[in-house]
Amino acid sequence: MKLVVLTLLSVIYHCNAYSGGAPEEVCNDMTPQHPVSPQKSQLPYKVSVSKNQIKAGETVEIEVSGGEYKGLLVEVRNGDKAVGEFIVSESDRYYKTINCHGNKNSAITHKNATDKKNKKLTWKAPSTQGKYTIYVTVAKDGGTFWARKPTQVISVF
Repeated sequence: MKLVVLTLLSVIYHCNAYSGGAPEEVCNDMTPQHPVSPQKSQLPYKVSVSKNQIKAGETVEIEVSGGEYKGLLVEVRNGDKAVGEFIVSESDRYYKTINCHGNKNSAITHKNATDKKNKKLTWKAPSTQGKYTIYVTVAKDGGTFWARKPTQVISVF
């Protein structure tokens, strides 16, 4: 009986942990540890940026729109590494940053499973010039999600 209770508590804890955002362990493949596979179809959400070209160290707003979603993971990558820094207030009710690939605040994820829609995210470019690609994982719900989809390109000069 104790084993059954402990197992149930462990499953509940595991499920609730991911409703609070993506763990750093998924930074590489950006795939949620949900019990189903990602959707293979085209991402039904639109990712837009306030500017496609910015100076090193400047910020740009990134918006994910096109309907409600519960979970999100966004990385702006140079090759296969998240770079730059997302800026989020500690009082933000929806999002928090995580450290990916050894870079502080280099990814942004959800804080809870509350429905989100058309939220603007702020990303600060690194000091290195180059072309950086925004990758997103969007979870419409626990069973429907799109993982590591490349979207916009930001040129940093």
